[in-house]
Amino acid sequence: DCSNLVHAIYDRAGFSYPYASSSDLYLGNDHFQRVTHPQPGDLVVWSGHVGIVVNPAQRAFFSTLGDGPGIDTYDAQYWRQRGPARFYRYIKSTSARAAVRPQ
Repeated sequence: DCSNLVHAIYDRAGFSYPYASSSDLYLGNDHFQRVTHPQPGDLVVWSGHVGIVVNPAQRAFFSTLGDGPGIDTYDAQYWRQRGPARFYRYIKSTSARAAVRPQ
């Protein structure tokens, strides 16, 4: 599923965090900071789905889709129906985590 795919990609890239479901990520996680302007590699999260931002200018993200892994746009009607997306950026260190202020 989507959260396992994202977790595996982040882990393989060296950005480890304990597994969290997309619903848990949507609520917030100590390993991610919520951001308003996504960059490539950030998470785009709805309650029940998560993907990785590929190109914010095109609003494109990578995730598990209906027919397998692929790219879609997070402003497509299907995703807008799911409610507002939230964006999260991985926090690289414990000291950085302590300095994060909620947005």
